[in-house]
Amino acid sequence: MNKKIRVMLVDDEEQFVINMARILKVRGFDVFTAFSGYEAVDVIKHGGGFDVVVLDVKMPGMDGIATLKQIKKWAPGIGVIMLTGHATLSSGIQAMRKGAYDYLMKPCDIEDLTEKLKEAHEADRIKRHPVLWPRKTVREIALHPLKKLLPDESLDKALGMLGREAGETAVEEVYIVDLEDRLQGVVTRKDLLNEAKKIHPQASLTWVKLLENPHWLPEKATKQIMRHDPITIQLNGHLTDAANQMIMNKVRCMPVLKSGRAIGIIKLQDVFQYIEHEIE
Repeated sequence: MNKKIRVMLVDDEEQFVINMARILKVRGFDVFTAFSGYEAVDVIKHGGGFDVVVLDVKMPGMDGIATLKQIKKWAPGIGVIMLTGHATLSSGIQAMRKGAYDYLMKPCDIEDLTEKLKEAHEADRIKRHPVLWPRKTVREIALHPLKKLLPDESLDKALGMLGREAGETAVEEVYIVDLEDRLQGVVTRKDLLNEAKKIHPQASLTWVKLLENPHWLPEKATKQIMRHDPITIQLNGHLTDAANQMIMNKVRCMPVLKSGRAIGIIKLQDVFQYIEHEIE
């Protein structure tokens, strides 16, 4: 039997923490809750043995950034995911540069959070490379491959592309393009879950269960459920513009266009690491 991933949730919104802890426990996580940065650091200092910490940015007293710094001081190997309803460019940059694994925005989809918890746990021995120089434009940072499908391809094919093997980074969305790679729309994990729930409204569906049962999806083409007009950035666009767009639209990745064609994606966590911005 696999050992449960041990998670600490840190947030001054007590009801939010209690509800999130209940949901994560149902999904097989071992969850501890703390309602302030001081409480979280005290537990860490005394050897809490946690794999991942989910930490709110905006808290009274010791805020999330200060708490992150202390957690990394006492337990540098713990993966820390920052979670906030008050996302800003500056706080995101600070969090990533001070050792956060990732930065998520409230309201956070529970399926996205569970995938990110697994990623952070698996990556706890991977050391980040330091940022050697700031970057200003999209073309200066490495682009991730664009997961793409044609409009007439099936939902189960989209499901397969959105699955994640152990040790891999989760793909959060798949993009729909025409034969010339012009962007048509986007399909997310949440979109596929919603389609399955329409057919099986009585079932308690999770992303893991859907991956194990692709036949639960209707026989539809991706164009029938895709979201039109996803936000995009040009290859020569500025990283600050990209970050602000993603924060404003509460997305964590964005397609990059060159001459009207989709050539890859950038991720918010990468932008936070490389952006040129005074934060000290």
